[in-house]
Amino acid sequence: MYYGLEGVMRTISVRLDDGSEARLDSLCQTLGLSQTEVVKAGLDLLQQHSTSPAALAEGLGLIGSFSSAAQEGGTTNRGRDHSALLRQKLSRQESQQRLSRPQP
Repeated sequence: MYYGLEGVMRTISVRLDDGSEARLDSLCQTLGLSQTEVVKAGLDLLQQHSTSPAALAEGLGLIGSFSSAAQEGGTTNRGRDHSALLRQKLSRQESQQRLSRPQP
């Protein structure tokens, strides 16, 4: 018989400084919830409002605010042009390999 892990409860220990413990106790009193219920609700809220690294960078204005330094006729937008740059590099490598192979 197989029993899934759904519904299995685990006990964890959490180290809180005095201020955090006071806030937890205050929330429990104010909301009429147990410590477990407050912690679970906090986890749910954090997960709902979590921001992806890309969204965070965009929100901070970091996306598009930097450009790569140009090198001898190179691009100043390596991030945007990475596919074309990679194709060019691979093409050059293939050409060099063809030239260095002995001809039959």
